[in-house]
Amino acid sequence: MSYTLQDFCAEIHDILVAERNDDGREKVRQKLEQLLANETFIEQCCGPDKPVGVYKLNEDPTTGAVVLSHVMGEGTISPPHDHGNSWAIYGQATGYTVMREWERTDDGADDEDIALEKTSEYRLDPGQVGLFNPGVIHSIEYPDNARFVRVTGVDLDGIDRKAYNLKHKTVKTIRAESANQG
Repeated sequence: MSYTLQDFCAEIHDILVAERNDDGREKVRQKLEQLLANETFIEQCCGPDKPVGVYKLNEDPTTGAVVLSHVMGEGTISPPHDHGNSWAIYGQATGYTVMREWERTDDGADDEDIALEKTSEYRLDPGQVGLFNPGVIHSIEYPDNARFVRVTGVDLDGIDRKAYNLKHKTVKTIRAESANQG
């Protein structure tokens, strides 16, 4: 019997309740590899007939973890960004994604004159999974019609994050949607 989305969500719930740390995140990463081996799951959530969009597959009310499928249309290169105090695990379903990690090399005193240095670059092919721990600055690049599954520690719309502009050497805070509800 294939490993299903329901199996994955139940297992990562148990993992994250027991281990909200590096070891737990690594176990979730490994479980996502297992889920991506299920061709039926890929077809249903990331297949060629799925319209372009981002789909919330699960949000755990206890741990806050969110499972999303990203069905991309036009390829792009994202600017470097972080996920605030959340982590993110990306699992490639179809196509590929180039993952880049960055480190801020200035003293952090001036958000209008930043310096970033690329510290690593790797490619995720179908079935491969990458992990960004909290605060890690990263960017992604993918071709047309790439599809991936992303698991985050929380709903990213509920937390502040940062986006970095390499051309203008600036950083801006992306405010949590809840902060705009005031």
